[in-house]
Amino acid sequence: MGVKEGDWIEYNVTITGKGSPPPTHDVRWFRITVLDVEGTAFSADFTVRYANGTIGSAVWKYNFTEGDVRGWTIIPSNLGPGDTFYDYSIHTGEPVNVTIQGEEQKMVLDATRTVTYGSDSFRHKTWDKATGVFIHAVERYKNVTNRYGWYIEDLTADVQAIGTNMWSPQILGLNQTAFYWLVGAAALALLIWLSAVVVLRMKRIVRLSLSASTQVKFVVFTVVVTVLAEIASMVFLPFYELGLSVAEFNLGLQTFWVIFVLMSMWFRMKGNYFVHEVTMLIVMCETLVGFSVVLLLDPMSFSSMAVLASTPVRLVMNFLHAIFSIPALAFGTWLVAIWRPKSTTYPAKSRRIAQLTAVFWVLSYAVGVLDFLLLHTTVFG
Repeated sequence: MGVKEGDWIEYNVTITGKGSPPPTHDVRWFRITVLDVEGTAFSADFTVRYANGTIGSAVWKYNFTEGDVRGWTIIPSNLGPGDTFYDYSIHTGEPVNVTIQGEEQKMVLDATRTVTYGSDSFRHKTWDKATGVFIHAVERYKNVTNRYGWYIEDLTADVQAIGTNMWSPQILGLNQTAFYWLVGAAALALLIWLSAVVVLRMKRIVRLSLSASTQVKFVVFTVVVTVLAEIASMVFLPFYELGLSVAEFNLGLQTFWVIFVLMSMWFRMKGNYFVHEVTMLIVMCETLVGFSVVLLLDPMSFSSMAVLASTPVRLVMNFLHAIFSIPALAFGTWLVAIWRPKSTTYPAKSRRIAQLTAVFWVLSYAVGVLDFLLLHTTVFG
């Protein structure tokens, strides 16, 4: 038995072709959660989100001995090429022995997994070998009438796993836990080193005595270089070439920029408002350009919004992220917009805005970390 109580996996469903599926099967997202396990039998909760946005749930019974594999969604674990599993075929009433047709190593949900696959006349499924859960399926229904009389002209359903707690993602080839310990140790060492440098050199830090026109030119230069660097990094250094998932890459960026914001506020506390402006300007340019590019390449749509709210946890975390991130961006933009070279009123006029920027940025980062731990790791199960 490759699954245990509490294991879960989520899927997105894409349906294309002519006609429409029966309302009872017009699913766009679902989650399988394993309940009780006893020998080769177990039950699993299926929570689904239909195309119209409604949520449904049912408990499915599995029994490998009796061939109850529920459309090959979960099969016996550790089957290799040439091995078979028994499928009672509850819908057709024609029991079959299904043969595993192949095996390979693939990246699945940010980890290297051994996967197997098999097919019949209308479906092709890929399973995670160690657990037996399916991770991808393509099923085609052409000129089919179901037992309730619903006619399907020609539809293809593509089902892709999008998250699980059954294995941990790997980062740069390392186990997730080992990677985080390594990064944590490196970050701590860097923090200690930076603190020592600041303490030793604090008295040597002087304010830049540049003319107002030079400061303006430097700010314009900073904006241009920052925007070009952002675009160049997207074109020539895609994050996936680093071996990182989208979630890991975003968390890394959030960590980097929150440190930059706090550093900017430190310069402000020391009275160096020009460096404070430049560092905040870099943060805001990078953030706003990156956000704009994402919206341009992947415009908001009903389906993308539905994914963000596909589970209660996702909905709550994305809502909290919006509550803190939008004010952080707004106050940050306001803060850099009201700066003027050599201004004597800027410190007082921007004090409250700077405080709110820092607070909302840190809170947004805290929500981002919690979001990552809840939805992309097994820290909370």
